[in-house]
Amino acid sequence: MKPKDHEEQLRQFFNNNTLDDQMLLKKYVRKHPTNKMAWYLLGREYDGQGKRGKALYCYGQAGEIYEAFENQTIKVSLESQEALEQLDRRGKRTRWMSRARLAVLLAMVVFGIGYLPAFAPSPEPQIALPALPKDVSLAQVQQTKVYYIAGAKTKERVGAALQEMLIKERINSYAILASGKPTEDGKWISWLQPPDILLSVEGKQDAAQQQIQYHDAESCQCQPTEASKPKSIYQSWKGQREQEVVLRSALDAYSRKNGRPPENLQALNQPHPQNILSGVTPFMEQLYEQEKDQLTGKAAPQGSPSETGTPSTGLPSQGSGSSAASHEPSASGLQSPLKDPLRIIVDKTNHRLALVSGSIIVRSYPVGLGADRTPEGTFEIAEKVRNPNGKSNGDFGSRGMGLSNPLYAIHGTNKPNSIGKDESLGCVRMLKEDIEELFDMAPLGTPVTIGKGLLPSEIKRGEPAFTLPLMSNETNPGKVYKWLD
Repeated sequence: MKPKDHEEQLRQFFNNNTLDDQMLLKKYVRKHPTNKMAWYLLGREYDGQGKRGKALYCYGQAGEIYEAFENQTIKVSLESQEALEQLDRRGKRTRWMSRARLAVLLAMVVFGIGYLPAFAPSPEPQIALPALPKDVSLAQVQQTKVYYIAGAKTKERVGAALQEMLIKERINSYAILASGKPTEDGKWISWLQPPDILLSVEGKQDAAQQQIQYHDAESCQCQPTEASKPKSIYQSWKGQREQEVVLRSALDAYSRKNGRPPENLQALNQPHPQNILSGVTPFMEQLYEQEKDQLTGKAAPQGSPSETGTPSTGLPSQGSGSSAASHEPSASGLQSPLKDPLRIIVDKTNHRLALVSGSIIVRSYPVGLGADRTPEGTFEIAEKVRNPNGKSNGDFGSRGMGLSNPLYAIHGTNKPNSIGKDESLGCVRMLKEDIEELFDMAPLGTPVTIGKGLLPSEIKRGEPAFTLPLMSNETNPGKVYKWLD
């Protein structure tokens, strides 16, 4: 198979399918019998069920895909031939086609396949952005500054925040001041709950010509201006901001681990076990290029910590990854949301896991725990693996994130009814869609705090879920995971 054909096959497969379900895989290979990646994945599913004969047949169909991922040649037995004949009967295949396939398999055994293709990335996920006003471009959205005001949105507090925005922040483009919605316990700000848009500033070179529009009657005690423009800009900015905080968190994690920032973004997308991120979006690439000179110029020497005691990434407003928020509101209550690196908090009381940045809860999911068997304390994500133990529907689901204590992990589950209960042996169980979103958002090295009474009970998921393109091989078929599920 030519490399171009192989890459096109992978691109088509991952572009049109999320085939974690065995029945879907079987249907897919019957419709697309030449897709070797589908055959390989189906073989992994059969292997996980102990159906070795059927698995070998699928591996034979997968050919060089199997050899590339498993780093070994294919061995075909009589059992696999019987599986071939059974599948051919079910699919109403003709006798001569069955013999031809057997001949191909035997030829592969005798001669082997020498070509080991490189891992092919998945296509970029399509991130839906809300419609923008006609006079606003995505580039302008990127230049927009958004601030949250801490505390009550009184006229005096808003006025002080606006003064700081104009004097200290030097608004040259477009800026929005918003009031983030508190969580039900009043201790956090909810990222996914739309904030109140208080005012907007149309930046000008001449500060005297800046246009200020108030959009909230309560805070300005005036007749507010219609807020459709700042609301639409905010929604697009919010999607960019999520990508930015994931990138910043990954750069922070890399620097803390290596004592220096990465030389390029490819350093973040290495194969397992160095897979800090699954991939990067075009916006992340653009943002990195814009910050690259500053990153290189301000980075601490290799092995030399920054003044805060942690390696510097060189990017402005980077936090240390500690459990405390490093970007507290100013005296006026002004703060820039999602400036702190992401961290994970698990609340054993409410059975909740939250992904947070500073005082803002970015996501909040229900989890299954193990009561006293789930350890409390501070850990970090020490490993990220897709399809632990070679399958997506096993005890650990489709994703696993091992903690720095190797006995425990945050992972999926094949027992969704255990979510919200204390039925695990100590690990943190999550639903499939939740662990897959968290896997993409939380880089390798993300701090994890487990305790009691830490989070509100509300659940906040991304709609649609946050996804990254897959740019490296994140499987680990050579290891049998034995986390305390």
